[in-house]
Amino acid sequence: MDPRHTPGYSAEVRMSLAVNGHVFSIAAMSPGRVVLRDAIDHPPAEGEITLSIDGVRQQWRVHLIDGIVARREYTPIRRASSEINGQSAG
Repeated sequence: MDPRHTPGYSAEVRMSLAVNGHVFSIAAMSPGRVVLRDAIDHPPAEGEITLSIDGVRQQWRVHLIDGIVARREYTPIRRASSEINGQSAG
C-alpha cells in the first residue's frame, strides 16, 4: 500500500534557498516571503528555491528584494522570470 494513502501519513518536505554559494534551510514559505533558519545578513541578490516533497523536486529563481537581514523574522522575495526544471518561473 502506498504510504501517502495510509492514515497518519506525513509527507517529507524539504525547502532551501541557495544564494551565491550559501544554502539556507527554509522554515516556512508563503507567497512573497520565506522564513530562514540560521539567516545571515546578505545584500539583495538572485537566489534559487528548492522544494522537495517526498523526493519530488521543484526549483525556481527568486529575487531577494531587500537581501537577507538576520534579525528580521522573514525575507521578502519575488519570483524571477527565468526557467528551471523546464517550467516558466514568471
